[in-house]
Amino acid sequence: MKIFFTSIFVFILTTASFASVKEVKKMVYKSEKYNLGLKKKDTTVNGLKLKPLMRKEAFENALKKNYGWLDYGFNIVYAKDGEPVRWGDTSQRFELHIDDCGFIYKNGTYRDCIRNPPKHRFEVGQGMNNDVSLGFKHGEEFWYSFSYYLPKDFKMTRNSFTIFQFHSDQGPYSPIFNIRVTSKLGLTVDISTSQGAFNDETNACGGSVKFKVNVCEEIILKYILVNNDPKKIEELFAGKWVDFIIHAVWDNSPSDHDNNKGLFEVFMNGEKKIHYEGQSAWDIGRAVLQYGLYEKKVAYYGYSLNDLKTIPSIAYYDEVWAKKKCSQLKLKRLGYSCKSLNEQSNEITKPSIRER
Repeated sequence: MKIFFTSIFVFILTTASFASVKEVKKMVYKSEKYNLGLKKKDTTVNGLKLKPLMRKEAFENALKKNYGWLDYGFNIVYAKDGEPVRWGDTSQRFELHIDDCGFIYKNGTYRDCIRNPPKHRFEVGQGMNNDVSLGFKHGEEFWYSFSYYLPKDFKMTRNSFTIFQFHSDQGPYSPIFNIRVTSKLGLTVDISTSQGAFNDETNACGGSVKFKVNVCEEIILKYILVNNDPKKIEELFAGKWVDFIIHAVWDNSPSDHDNNKGLFEVFMNGEKKIHYEGQSAWDIGRAVLQYGLYEKKVAYYGYSLNDLKTIPSIAYYDEVWAKKKCSQLKLKRLGYSCKSLNEQSNEITKPSIRER
């Protein structure tokens, strides 16, 4: 009973405290140079130009329908107001309620919400930018960082939620790289490019957008970072900033190609969790990153969908950086060093699951 009382209070408070419809409209309608309305000196995003991954048609329909998530779905928030911030003055705050829908909308169809099971989202990233140079191309090496925070009263109430992804900017591929939490496996990193992909005319791949021919991954490599114990997930994220650093060498050639130099290294709170070598990009387009709230509208064990009507999903992101060299991430401010990262083992990490 105590949990639900707290959640109802948070629900009312968060709904009343934010108003960002005009700001979201600016993010959607302006060029990527607007960059979520952040000032140049703001550290919450560095080396990237980002937009909500929402088309104008979706925004206009949401405005017409008076959808609440336009107010609370995404906001830049401030340490001076008591909001959690990893570094500097600001962070990015995402919120979704279980009945929210319509972020992806085209030709009268709410694409996420008619899926089985239904999903919903509010994400930002590079995917809606017109300038493809904002992505990462074959042969490039980059270092990425982001910090992730869930509220102190966070409980595993949803069946699954995604934290951070890389996609091809050309589609129709599944994510290249995916950090997410599921009720089945817990916190995982999924890599889909290791064995390439194939065309499937039956549309078996899923995805929020259906194409005449979908492109399915041959194999998904799944690396379990924290197993599917809700208490462990809650202990990791609730009221704490978790720092992720990703080192990538983008290579769209097959893993067994003699010249393949593809690489993913994943560090969590300064500790290397994954060292992967092989194909790291699909063979079309550039890699683009995206993050935010993206989850199944399915309740976790012990909760019902009715329970979730009073428990919003809330997540914070900060220090989302992309640089060509580790030294440019300026990790000292977060308590790490490139030296300590590079001294860790380069032994290839065995995936927990190889899933077709």
